[in-house]
Amino acid sequence: MFNKKAFSLIELLVVMAIIAILAAIAIPQYNKYKANAFYSKMETNLKNARVWAEQIKADYDKYPQGTCDTSSFTGSGTIKCSYDSNNDTIIIDQNGDLKIDIPLKAIFERQTSCNGVKITIECPAGRCSGLEPSPGTNASIWINTCENPEVIHTNTSLF
Repeated sequence: MFNKKAFSLIELLVVMAIIAILAAIAIPQYNKYKANAFYSKMETNLKNARVWAEQIKADYDKYPQGTCDTSSFTGSGTIKCSYDSNNDTIIIDQNGDLKIDIPLKAIFERQTSCNGVKITIECPAGRCSGLEPSPGTNASIWINTCENPEVIHTNTSLF
């Protein structure tokens, strides 16, 4: 009468329900790990940018000023940025010293009141999933050498 070699509808529904429950648990965890990885990348780039800015300060007696933007770069790998001592800006260069991972942006703002620099690492909206402080906004972390340069300020949804 009934073919016992096939699965019943109930058995298929139970398997689908189990898969749906596992996906409901796994997907948010995956997104959290992905956001943590992006944050770690931003933090590493911020620390590298700070060391680089201190080297520029030692060499030229002033901090860099300008933006190293890789956010619109569509390739893979890194873009190198270098300090141009003639016009005090950051320029994208193949022979530079500072490497910024894609799709991040490094922004150097001189603080004339204390002879320091605020260094911001920014990730554009939609490029670093899970970090946007609110939908459609850039995630960013920064340090200010006028304050405690070890303190990292955050504008992300991780915390």
